[in-house]
Amino acid sequence: MTIRPAPPAPFVPTPWHGKLVIGMLVCHSGRDPQTDLAPVRGLGNPIVDLVMEKPYVAQQSMLDGAEPKGLNYYWKSEFLPELSTGFLDAFRDDALMAPSPLSNSVIFHIGGALNERADDDGAVGNRGARYLTGFAGAWPEGGAGEEQVAWVREGWKRIRPFSTGGNYVNFQVAEDDSARIADAYGKNHERLRRIKASFDPENLFRVNRNITPAAS
Repeated sequence: MTIRPAPPAPFVPTPWHGKLVIGMLVCHSGRDPQTDLAPVRGLGNPIVDLVMEKPYVAQQSMLDGAEPKGLNYYWKSEFLPELSTGFLDAFRDDALMAPSPLSNSVIFHIGGALNERADDDGAVGNRGARYLTGFAGAWPEGGAGEEQVAWVREGWKRIRPFSTGGNYVNFQVAEDDSARIADAYGKNHERLRRIKASFDPENLFRVNRNITPAAS
């Protein structure tokens, strides 16, 4: 789910361009989509309804146009154990202050297989999380970058008290330090550091969200 100013896309009615809207990105891979999606369709009369049968690749690429090359991006995320009233109030208040049509406030539902495995089943951490949330700003070169960054940071500060303490490593930025990286992997981080020490003790592969080798 996202709260954002409606983009000037051809499938969005012109009177809604630039106005704040709530969007839901739905993916159903079961056998009875009409029954399973009935609660979603019963929420009201959407401005746009793009929910239909389509190839998985088409579904996966639906948001590609929302993050075109050539823009500057800045975002912050946190994992959540639940959607509490306190969180929803804080999220809504900052989302409604989105500074431009390029701004995004998102909540992802991440249940299912992620939660069904033990913490040490793989490198993925934070298996107790049920949702991922965050704020994302974007601006063209020479645009109002400071305003976007300030908005993201303020929203992030307000939602952090509701976090599991973890965050999504793919939503990190260059300023996120080693503590944020450790939080992304949770209990698995020290094990990953020991593995790194065995296979890459000199930390050759470090141009990434780096896991440093454990000291020998």
